[in-house]
Amino acid sequence: MSFLDRLRVRWRRSNPRSFWEREYSNDSAEDKWASETRLSFYEFAGEVLPKEPLRILDIGSGLGHGGRHLTSLCSLWQVEGFEISRAAAEQAVIPTRCGDLLSDPLPWGFDFLLLVQTLEHFRDTAAVLSRVVHAARRGVVITVPYRGQLNRKHLSSLDESSFAAYPDATVQLRRRRYEKNGSLKTDMRVVIPTRGAPPK
Repeated sequence: MSFLDRLRVRWRRSNPRSFWEREYSNDSAEDKWASETRLSFYEFAGEVLPKEPLRILDIGSGLGHGGRHLTSLCSLWQVEGFEISRAAAEQAVIPTRCGDLLSDPLPWGFDFLLLVQTLEHFRDTAAVLSRVVHAARRGVVITVPYRGQLNRKHLSSLDESSFAAYPDATVQLRRRRYEKNGSLKTDMRVVIPTRGAPPK
C-alpha cells in the first residue's frame, strides 16, 4: 500500500475534533460558512418543515449561520445548534452546545433534528442515524451530496440505499451549480419521520 493510500485510509477512519477546531479557527471560516451556497442547503432542508412553532436542533451547526437563516424563513422556528468544535460553538450566532454526536448525550425535546451537509463526514452513518432518529420527536431532515466523492472531509458516499433501514423515509434530489467551477452537483434531501420515543 502506497503512502497516499495509507493516508486516505487513516482519513476515512476518523474525522477528529482537532480537524474541525482548525477548520473553524481560520480567518476565512466566517465567509465560507455564511456563504450563499451554504445557506441554500438550509433552504433545501427548510422546505419540508411545517410553518408552525417548532424546536429544531441543527447537528453540525458550525458557526450557526444556517440555523439563523432558518429562523429568517419562519419566525416560529426556534433553532439551536450541536457542534463538535468548541471554537465554533463559542462563536456561534445561535445557542449552541458543544458535543460529540457519537459519544455525548443528545439534548431531548426537539421536534426536528437537522443534519445539513453533515452525515457525509461520518464513517459509521448507521450509528449516527440510529442516534438522531431516536432523539427527534417528529422527524430528521438530512441533506448530503448525492453519491459524493470520498476525501479527507467526506468519509461516506450516500445514496437512496443508505437509508433502506427507514422505509418511511422520503428522498428528493436537486441539481445545483458548483460555484468554484460551474459544474453541476446533485444533493439529496432525506426526511425520516419519527415516533418520538423518549430516550432510556
